[in-house]
Amino acid sequence: MTYEQIETFLTVVTYENISSAADYLFISQSTASSRIQLLEEELGTQLIIRHKGHRKIELTAYGEAFIPIASQWAALWKDTQNLKNSNAVQKLNIASVDAINNFTFLPLFHRLIKEYPRLKLSVSTHHSGEIHGLVESQTADIGYVFSEVRYQNIISKPVYRELMYLVCHKNSAYHDNIHPEELDPENEVFLRWGPDFQRWHDRHWSADRYPVISVNTGSMLQHYLQEPGRWAVAPMSVVQAFREEKELVYYTMQDPPTPRICYQLTNRYPKASHTRAIALFEQELETFIRENQSICTFENWMLVQ
Repeated sequence: MTYEQIETFLTVVTYENISSAADYLFISQSTASSRIQLLEEELGTQLIIRHKGHRKIELTAYGEAFIPIASQWAALWKDTQNLKNSNAVQKLNIASVDAINNFTFLPLFHRLIKEYPRLKLSVSTHHSGEIHGLVESQTADIGYVFSEVRYQNIISKPVYRELMYLVCHKNSAYHDNIHPEELDPENEVFLRWGPDFQRWHDRHWSADRYPVISVNTGSMLQHYLQEPGRWAVAPMSVVQAFREEKELVYYTMQDPPTPRICYQLTNRYPKASHTRAIALFEQELETFIRENQSICTFENWMLVQ
């Protein structure tokens, strides 16, 4: 079975005519027919029904069933050919939620750009549901989210866990090991970090108490914490990103929110031309997590709530 045979079969299917397919491929009609015949002989079954006097070909039931297999075979062949150029440039598409792209993985991305100039990263920010879909469709090679959703063709594995802290202006009357009941929800700058965080929040404050403001990205928090008394809850990677903002401090909490588990998403059948880049990124990520004191290396016990 050769790529030329598969290509000819798929082109015949598209044009529904061997002569037109031959013209498109710049080969003779006899060459196109010969390729189809050789493919049928190798598969041991007929793919196309040829009617004399009819321009349109007709596919057998096996021919119809063979179309998606042939398409996948052709795609894999093209990816294999691209591997010949993999030493020149390796491409990797990463889709993550805002906090990961703009805070947690920012030092990692900078390091990869510096140390691996031939690794070309494409980083995009999306909501969790969108990221699952991008990995499923292979638009993204790797995804990072804080929610685990089961997809048939996605491998999901926890990679790290991140603790949550109180963040506030340094002149606020707060302290380490503070209990949530000491905090006025009407002074809160609220960001919904996920369903677990929302359940923790609902357990401590009634729904009729409204925050100062609600935001939807970690980068927005610091803009509303410049006034003493205001507070927010954020993971350490976000807190550390505010370290240049000298007016802000952070404290530990009693009964804190459940630490956030980050899940890595990959497709069960990754693009052949991207597998080396995926493996390199996973290796560098493992080192980054191990060396980064703001996040916890994942262990199985962390799954126990």
